[in-house]
This record gives sequence, structure tokens and C-alpha cells, in this order.
Amino acid sequence: MQTIFVKDYDEMSKKAFEVLKEVIEENKEPVISLNTGGTPRGLFKYLVEGINDGLDISNATIFNLDEYVGPKNAVYTVRTYMYENLFNLIQNQPKQAYLIDGETENPDQEIERYKELLSQNKRDIQILGLGTNGHIGANEPGTPFDSTMFLAQHEESTIQSTMKEYGITREEAPTEMFTLGFSEILDSEKVLLLVSGEHKAEAVQAFLEGEITPECPVTALRNHDNVSVIIDEAAASLLKK
Repeated sequence: MQTIFVKDYDEMSKKAFEVLKEVIEENKEPVISLNTGGTPRGLFKYLVEGINDGLDISNATIFNLDEYVGPKNAVYTVRTYMYENLFNLIQNQPKQAYLIDGETENPDQEIERYKELLSQNKRDIQILGLGTNGHIGANEPGTPFDSTMFLAQHEESTIQSTMKEYGITREEAPTEMFTLGFSEILDSEKVLLLVSGEHKAEAVQAFLEGEITPECPVTALRNHDNVSVIIDEAAASLLKK
């Protein structure tokens, strides 16, 4: 695992875009899997600017890490985020974009559909963020390190983060989420984890200096050569080493 320390959120976002841009430019038909939420907003801004300045994604295929269970057009869904922060803002669209259907009435069938698409499209990069309790996607504490795509129940801390991020009430907040498991995440050629902010400092300390355990899900990434982590000063503030 490679760890990159940067000054602040903007530097983290710029560095993440540089890595993603390199993947897009070096692969004839790049396959990228993105995450959403507060952490990658800066990355998305730089990606939109890059595409509109000529970065060619016409042969790219886009996947997503996860999707909330709820109405497709709800303010919190990954689908809404992807359109508002990427697809509606770029002049040229990717060749293909595969979104998880969080409105499905058959979750098992939707999981099998998405897993089949993943098996047909080897991902060149998977972007990740880190939850305050150490979760990755919706792989909450206690999730086995050999998890495959599943329908997860959110812990309360995750629900509270979603409420804060999207300005919604506890009643409006989703409590379930489709998520790639660690098996699919680590199957990507490159995994890039972005971490910013003092509120992530305890999770970063547990990740880099604590025990490797399913109780801190992100520690599943620690001993893998294809993982890079970009951490800003605030998120690294509790590290002792």
C-alpha cells in the first residue's frame, strides 16, 4: 500500500484527479468505478473541468461503488449525485455508465446483474472514501474481508452522515445500501482511497496504526499492493508514527 500525505482537501482532490486522469489516458478503454458523497466532490469538479478541456472519456466505462435503497430521483441517491456532479455538466459522455438500481423490487437479481457486468469489465481504478467508523462503501464494522456485493444495513453513524451531507431528516434518510464487497473492490487494478478532515482522524489512526480487523473495515486494504491512500493533514492529525 502506498500512502500519500497532502496539505488539505483541495490538494487531495487535485492529486486524486491526476491519478484518475493518468488511468484514463493510459488505457484505450478505461473502466473506472467512482464513489460519491462529500469526499469526492472536489475530484468530480476537477474531472468535469478536465473532460470539458479535452480529456477524452468517449471510450470509458463508468461503474459506481454503491447505491442507496430508495426512489431513484431522491436527493441522496448515487444516481442523482452522478447526474448533478458529472453527467449533466460534461460536453462529452462516456461510452457506458452502469448504475445500480436502488429502486428494484428484486435485490438479489439486481446484485447478480451488477456482478455480471463487473465480471465482464475489469476495472482499472476504484475510487473510495472512508467512513468515520472505518466503513468502505457500505461495508460496515463486522463485514467479512471476503465480502462480495450485497445489500447492507447502515449503522447509525452512517445514517447521521447521510443526513448531514444531504440535509435530510432521520425519517427521510435511507437505511439500506447496495455495495460492492471487498472482493470486488480489491479486484480493481488500482484502488484509490481519499481521506480528508479532522472528523476522519480517528478512523485514519485505526486504519494505519491499529489492528487489522473486520471491526475496522478499511484495514482490509492495508496489505494490498494495488492500494494507494491520499490523506490530508487534518485527517492525519492523530497519527503517532
